Amino acid sequence: MWRVFGGIPLPVPTHFRFVVRGMFVNTPEEWSFGTHFTRAETAGPDAGLDDVSESGVTAAVDAFIGTSNFQSSVKATDWRMYVIGTDGKMEGNGPLLHDYTGSGPVGGGSLKYPPQVSVAITCVADNRGPAKLGRFYLPGPGKALGTDLRMSAADAGFLGSDVTTFLKAVSDSIDMPFTTSAKGVNVSSRGGAGAGTIQEIDHLEVGRVFDTIRSRRRSLDEDRQVVAQIDW
Repeated sequence: MWRVFGGIPLPVPTHFRFVVRGMFVNTPEEWSFGTHFTRAETAGPDAGLDDVSESGVTAAVDAFIGTSNFQSSVKATDWRMYVIGTDGKMEGNGPLLHDYTGSGPVGGGSLKYPPQVSVAITCVADNRGPAKLGRFYLPGPGKALGTDLRMSAADAGFLGSDVTTFLKAVSDSIDMPFTTSAKGVNVSSRGGAGAGTIQEIDHLEVGRVFDTIRSRRRSLDEDRQVVAQIDW
């Protein structure tokens, strides 16, 4: 992610920003997660949004969200791809947007946890320093907790494999000039000589302790149930 220092965005390498958004069924609660992909190619022109296969990305989102990695309350409502310029801001007239218009994919796992519970996915690059690590949070985990209050290592491995497949499918849906596809990357505004840093993601790490993002439960009314007076 690019960062702001002193209120002034520092330069970052141009890239695609990809975001999946959705809701928790039958509630006003929303969620989103996303990551970055390359768009610059030294041997040719930078890729644009017209080089992104909407059907390919949609198929990747459908396949991923529809698994038991997510509870049945998790429903995707749209995905979008932005071109981010070197100033860290969106370029062009707007993102490439795919709106499911009410028919988005829904998680295949049973209901288990409240909407603020999530799984942290850490994207790890090869080199130390800026953009070594990136992170995004998956909503509504469908995996159970063990007696140690962690997701099992086996389930974390399965989830990590599915996230990898998902990111590669999105990557393959971006047609880069002179190469087969884009690459998933971490992006940071920190770097030498005032320039930002971009690093290709080498592998993922799945947090086995479920995370809590309280901003996610901001619209759901607690609706407390009043019980009978205590007859001491």
